[in-house]
Amino acid sequence: MGAVQILGVIVLIIGILLIGVEFYMPGFGFPGIAGIIFTAAGIFLTGNSMQQRVIVGVISIVIIAVMLVISIVIFGSKKIKSPIKLDEDLPGKNLFIDEKDMEYLIGKKGVAITDLKPTGKGEFDGVKLDIQSANYYIKKDSVLVITEVKDNRIIVEEEK
Repeated sequence: MGAVQILGVIVLIIGILLIGVEFYMPGFGFPGIAGIIFTAAGIFLTGNSMQQRVIVGVISIVIIAVMLVISIVIFGSKKIKSPIKLDEDLPGKNLFIDEKDMEYLIGKKGVAITDLKPTGKGEFDGVKLDIQSANYYIKKDSVLVITEVKDNRIIVEEEK
């Protein structure tokens, strides 16, 4: 085995390890890109012929696949904290307000804080809300009336 092949094996190992780091740090960043480049360079430098390079490439893919399976099994268990998966439940049972719970707003009067094109913000009884006009433009500081609550959107019209 020559110096080039030894260098190729070292580069290949570094590339595979960088890809393993990418499994732990999600988001295709430096370790993933560098790992792909190092692995490809290591495959190229390790083999003397195309056949040897293909064999080394297949072996590298198998090693990376085994590492991926192992990391999924390890991070899937509750014993080790995963950087990818949220381990805690969010507090509260209902985190979103149901449409039926917002029906009390119908008929309330308020003021447009921003221009509605057709969405914007309005203030009703001292509470700022994201609102939507009934598909037309309403100027800032206009007096508004909430006409309906539909799909968790508060629909308003200009008071007449």
